[in-house]
Amino acid sequence: MGCFTSRMAVFPSGGSRSKLLAGLAGLAASVALIWGSAHAQSPLNFTFALIGDLGYYPEQEPWVANVYADINRDNALAFAVHLGDLSRPVSACEDAFRRKRLAEFNAINHPVIFTPGDNDWTDCHEPDLKNGDPLERLADVRALFFPDEQSLGKRKLPLLRQSRDSAFARYRENARWEMGGVTFITLHVVGTNNGLGRKPEWDAEYEERNAANLMWLRQGFAHASANKSRAVVVLQQANLFPHITPNAGPEGKPSGYASLRDALEKEVNAFEKPVVLVHGDSHFFRIDNAYSKRPPRGKGGDPAPENFTRVETFGTPNHHWLHVTVDPQDPNVFTFRPRIVQENIIKRN
Repeated sequence: MGCFTSRMAVFPSGGSRSKLLAGLAGLAASVALIWGSAHAQSPLNFTFALIGDLGYYPEQEPWVANVYADINRDNALAFAVHLGDLSRPVSACEDAFRRKRLAEFNAINHPVIFTPGDNDWTDCHEPDLKNGDPLERLADVRALFFPDEQSLGKRKLPLLRQSRDSAFARYRENARWEMGGVTFITLHVVGTNNGLGRKPEWDAEYEERNAANLMWLRQGFAHASANKSRAVVVLQQANLFPHITPNAGPEGKPSGYASLRDALEKEVNAFEKPVVLVHGDSHFFRIDNAYSKRPPRGKGGDPAPENFTRVETFGTPNHHWLHVTVDPQDPNVFTFRPRIVQENIIKRN
């Protein structure tokens, strides 16, 4: 326990005393202004929240509200990221439900960054859905959730969007921001094989979006290297590693993930500092190194990149969230802690 020592201050009297007090007050104000400005612009230590894949059924909506309320109670959070899938397609594809989720995001006290999931547009083709055109639903998602150059939420966080480049003008959902020496990148990569393998026009959309994602990934790591970022966080909806169980389904043929998975591994190896990939999709909370490969029998094999961590958030039916602490002085930079929402714990006895 620290020791606090108190000393009596002896001040001069009269005009000298007044001048001294005025000088000390001015110095204190200057120090407070300098510290406050630096702290607001670039907090070295901060925390943020990760959520996604929640509220698939109407009876789960109170649990979703409990998650948002729990996040709101944490006044220290710098921002929150929703990793896609507003609900099941039967709800997430509907106009009224989308606007409900948008209003909920904007009611959260912290900046909220959203990246779309497959339930939010690619899976809107299901025959029992009223809004059944995935490409039209994608256009609606972009117009609704990405209207400007800042986050959602009550407090706003400025974002750099890929759409600033005229060659990628439609990809408003791909964003980048900096905080505490860490570079954050969102990529529009969705489940169900990233939308590849259903119809020619949907495959064409995949090819263009995949090219945009690859470019945004490369530019993000180039930016991080040039700015000597302490770490990089990549955030998206899809599980890039469907060959590792549990998963959201087998990997498609051709794969909608292989090129991005390979590109990310190259960037991880070149960057050499901590890289975290955060995703949802499989509804299975885990923290691991998904680039680990089992060597052939009788061979030692090569270790996975030591600077890489894969994180998957909670998902339906588990309605909780992940609390992340960033400390650039920590060699690992990140500390992950599941936040179990007490109101969502089921009594089993």
